[in-house]
Amino acid sequence: MKNNRVLKIFLIIILVLTLLFAAFSWYIGEQVAQGAMGAQSRDDTIGVTDGFYKKYGVDKDAFLSAYTFEEISVTSSLDGHTIPAQLIYSDTADNDTVILVHGMGGNMYKNHPLAELFLSMGYNVLTYDQRGAGGNTAEGVTFGALEKYDLIDCLDYLDTVAPNRKRGVWGTSQGGATAVLAAAHEDTCSRLDFIILDCPLGNMKYMVDTEMQSMDTGIPVGYMSWCGDIILRMRYGYSYADADAERLAEKITVPTLVINSRADTLTPYFMGENIYNGIVSDKKQIWTVDDSAHTEVWLDHNAEYRQRVSDFIASL
Repeated sequence: MKNNRVLKIFLIIILVLTLLFAAFSWYIGEQVAQGAMGAQSRDDTIGVTDGFYKKYGVDKDAFLSAYTFEEISVTSSLDGHTIPAQLIYSDTADNDTVILVHGMGGNMYKNHPLAELFLSMGYNVLTYDQRGAGGNTAEGVTFGALEKYDLIDCLDYLDTVAPNRKRGVWGTSQGGATAVLAAAHEDTCSRLDFIILDCPLGNMKYMVDTEMQSMDTGIPVGYMSWCGDIILRMRYGYSYADADAERLAEKITVPTLVINSRADTLTPYFMGENIYNGIVSDKKQIWTVDDSAHTEVWLDHNAEYRQRVSDFIASL
């Protein structure tokens, strides 16, 4: 009888500890998931100052008057949220088009310097707000996992207004991850003619783990990361694996140009290198500089950047 009572007490203790561990793990997972989803403040992505255009060497008035701008709205096929975008015409609506995908903290207007490059090459440009940025009504950042559906919806939109034309995608930072993950999804890659990735984000887990390491909470990062992944799966419908552009790059079969920098501390150059190595296209290129901060290759090496992009596209 005494042994039975001891066993019951032991089992109760185990049950209580298990419940406490589960509750603590859920709490940790919620904090990690919410931190990742809230990595970007929408307030920081509204509009563009005149100083931005000056920094990037763009004459704003001349740029806005040189081309035709059409404000459009694309409805998400995922959950019906609004994807605001601009279609910019180099001359006619029936041209090949490049879709521009901004990074975290950006918006569709911050793609204008690159838009000018492609427009000058005779391409039309579609630039849009990613989820959680600008006027996109979807909440939260998913490092490309759910953002890829917005890019595919923009591609679908182009097929309705200018069918049977060539399509290219340029993506920077998180936008680079979006481009890879969209291209790797189902048959999207077969609908693209080329991809250009500027300092692309390689995988979400690395970014989340790096942020947690910097917090120095004393809780094992591996455990916190595991908890976060469970909550992301259960609450938001995606996982770290869904936002791993390095892993999914093996599904990219179209010509791709990767641009990165060894001085990039936000999305280290090995991310672009890993993506490049994974791509199976025999028309892939990588250009790595030594000295540029994150996404500033365009600023530091502008003439060569333009030439590299132009030569890459001409080679196709």
